[in-house]
This record gives sequence, C-alpha cells and structure tokens, in this order.
Amino acid sequence: MKFRKIFAVVLAGVMTASLAACGGGDSSSSGSTAASGDSGSGEKQKLVIWSWGADEEKKAREDAVDIFIKNHPEIEVEHSVIPTADHAWDQKAAAALAAGTGPDVIQTSPDYYGLYTDYYEDLQPYLEKEGVNPDEVFTDGMLDPYYRPDGKMEGMPLLENVFVLAYNKDMFDEFNVDYPTADWTWDDVLEASKKFVGGEGADATYGMVNHWVDPNFAIICKGGTPYSDDLKTVEINSPEVAAGLDLFGEMVQSGAMPDDTAAKSLPKEQLFVSGHAAMYPLGGFETKLIADEIGDNFEWDVVTMPKVEGSDINNVMYATGYAMLKTSQNKDAAWTFLKEVGYENEEMAQVTARVGIPGNKAVAEGYYKEITNGPIDNSKYLEGLSGARLNIWGGVFANAGDQWTQIWQAVTINGESGQDAIDSYYPVLEQAFNEANQTE
Repeated sequence: MKFRKIFAVVLAGVMTASLAACGGGDSSSSGSTAASGDSGSGEKQKLVIWSWGADEEKKAREDAVDIFIKNHPEIEVEHSVIPTADHAWDQKAAAALAAGTGPDVIQTSPDYYGLYTDYYEDLQPYLEKEGVNPDEVFTDGMLDPYYRPDGKMEGMPLLENVFVLAYNKDMFDEFNVDYPTADWTWDDVLEASKKFVGGEGADATYGMVNHWVDPNFAIICKGGTPYSDDLKTVEINSPEVAAGLDLFGEMVQSGAMPDDTAAKSLPKEQLFVSGHAAMYPLGGFETKLIADEIGDNFEWDVVTMPKVEGSDINNVMYATGYAMLKTSQNKDAAWTFLKEVGYENEEMAQVTARVGIPGNKAVAEGYYKEITNGPIDNSKYLEGLSGARLNIWGGVFANAGDQWTQIWQAVTINGESGQDAIDSYYPVLEQAFNEANQTE
C-alpha cells in the first residue's frame, strides 16, 4: 500500500522558517567531528549523519558515532544531534528533505508509517549482499517494522523502548496495598490507585502519575485497537476503546491520577521520585534518569505492564533507527555506518543499550539484559517486547492523532464518557485517517 504523500502539505508551513537552519551552523546541533587519517587513495570519504536526542540519548548517539570514527579513519564524519523539542527536528528534517540538502544518514522511526519513504534508499539489496541471516543478528521482531508493504527496507533498526510499571514499595506498605504482580489488569491498577488518594495541594498523593503515554494505553487497555493491521480501517469507535477511556477518566475524576492542572504544576517524574505517586509507567529510555533521582529515597521495583484480557497486546513500543537518503553522496560509507550501528559492532550496540533495547541481538540478550538501574535490571523490558504495539499516531497519522487527543481531553479534563467523546470527534478522526491512507 502506498500512502498519499501528505508530507508536502505538512512541509508548506515549516519550509520558510526552516531552510536557513539546514545550512552550516545550528545552535541545536552538536557540531561536527572528523576522523583523523587518510584512506589509501589520499582522499577521505565524507559522511554526514543527523541524529536526534537530548540528555542521555544525545550522549549515547555521540558516543556510538565516536566509536565508529575511531574505527574508520578513512571516513570524515560530520555528526549533528538535533533536539526534538519545539519541533526543531521536524522542521529541519522536512526542509532539508524537500530541498535535497539532507545528510547521508538520518535518524528515523517506523512509526512515521511511510511519511518519508520516498526519500529513503532501499536497504534490502545492501543487507542481502552482506549474506547475513537477519534472525541471527537482529533482536527478535525489531527489523520487521522497517519494511514497507512493497518489501522495501527503509531503515536500519537502532533500538526500541517499551514500558514497565514502576511502583513505590514504601507507599504500598504505608497504605497497606498489595504490590502489583504480572497478573494485574488495568482494573487492578484502577482499584489500587484509588487507595492512595489523600492530601491537598503540594501534599496530595496519587495512585499513578499522569504520563504522556497514557492516551495510547487508553486505546489498548481494554482490548481495543486503533485501526486494522493493514492500516486501512480505523477502529477507534468500539466498546473496548470507550471502556479504556472511561477507566482513565475514572482515575482522574477519583483523584487517583492528577488532573491536567495538577500534572502541569508538578512534572510526572518529580511526582513519583518525591513519593507523591505510587505507580509510574516507566519507559526504557528514562530508567536511568528515574533511578538516579530516586536514589535512596525509597524502595521500589517494577513489573511488566498490566495484562489485557482477550488480547496479546498490552504494551506500547517506540522504535528508532537510521535511514540512508537517496541523495547520499557516499552510499558505501553510509552503509558501513548503518550495518555497524545496527547489528555488526557490539561496542556501538553497548552504548545504545544505555537508552534502549539495541537492534544487535547478541548485545540485547546479553549485555543489555544485565544492566541494572537502582534495584532493577532490564529483563522486564525484554519481556515486554512481544506484547508491544508500535506508537499509534506517528507520521502520516499525526492529524488523526490530534483528534484522538481531543477525545482524551474530553474525557480526562471535561469529564465526558468515553463513548460521548468518541461520538463527538470520531467523524473528524476517521476523515483524517482516511485522508492519510489514500493512495495516489
């Protein structure tokens, strides 16, 4: 299936402001790093790489590229790490792609759902030429999302992140609530959360934080699906999705989860690490940050995300990788980087493992699994992969996702029922979904 290229419409609004940023210096970039030494011909190959990230992710991207630079003195590498905040990445990438001035290698995600695929080189011939068995070198299931329906491999997997349910054992003990188990459902989370409600203002306590991933979990927590597996039919208007919305609506209305105002006054991380919220949906990308902030403040642990009755899907997955642009001026060097960052170089994969499950299978199932942050290791994240659904509203489905946000807010802020909110916004959501899904 080919998606109608709504990218041109998206681009129109950002191009004027962004084209200038695609030139040399950029305050949001990490700058360039060049390898030393020359190739046998006396001329270095030039490779330009764009990554995104902040904090720990930014450092991991830079450290991985530094390893590549050390191993390849014949390649001059210019690497920029561009923040995603305030749409900096989206604007710079969109403008560069449209102008044909992008890098050789650019970070990407399969949850773009084909948004930029026309700009990406098909990597399948490169992979076949290497003669490797993908099942042996890639973490299970991690390569699959990078294939388009026509068989094009549009990217190289770098990492994936899923969620676990972190909980404050001291709070559970204080409020005399049994610890979460792997057998819990979201109904169990709801009922337990209500038992932590207390206090007012800065002294208020909650069962669970208000996390930005919650709207995705509202779709799946009662067995709902956003759309069909072939991406052709929207399925939001279902009793299961309405029930999921009602569950989160009840959490907010009962005070078990902060409302919008309270969530803005105290960030979710601080709410949890300060002992004011008992549970936290913890993404693999933020584990070290949260563990470091908790320190010795309290005892805590994690379990896999709550089970969903009648469904194998109980988690949300965010994936990222790298793509080679068709306009690349040095595709040999670009492929060398892609295969090493994706599956061939274990030292690079170990760096990536600091912020997510790496695409390198050997490192994921060995080194990554044993990493500990505070009292936990990463084994629960690996367990969560098999039941994870790719981020729902990325790329071409962003406009439909905006309508889902309206539905979510109608329930959690305005106090509407899930079905009433769906009835109000579903026609516009369905229209946005169908427009994104039209073929040329």
